[in-house]
Amino acid sequence: MVAEALLQGYPASIVGSWTHVKINRRLAAVQLAAQRSWRIADVNRTVTASIGLYVLVDVTYGRRDFYVIPGDELRRDLAERYPEFMSIVGGERPHNPTSRQAAIYPGQVEAWRNRWALFGEAAQPAEGDADA
Repeated sequence: MVAEALLQGYPASIVGSWTHVKINRRLAAVQLAAQRSWRIADVNRTVTASIGLYVLVDVTYGRRDFYVIPGDELRRDLAERYPEFMSIVGGERPHNPTSRQAAIYPGQVEAWRNRWALFGEAAQPAEGDADA
């Protein structure tokens, strides 16, 4: 992920755990899909998060696809699609009624494929920057 950002011409580094990166001074959450979808463990937690950008990486079957998505767009999409999914399953998950798990599929985020330019847009300085 960091290597790809560098290839795209942006300074990049891992921040803290492997789930976050700083690209061009913008913090982004990173999620990897190895089976054609990204798993969201808790929809409620994700839709109330404040991260500015997400990078979804698909490495299924040797792919190397990157989807750079504004956090507000991802949260809005999840908030709209999750109730639709719940209505399909009758309002309660069949195997684990308390689960708030969801999935994001590449077709749902295709518009954001390789949108690396979002890292070049003006934004609040990332946490820890001198002028933050």
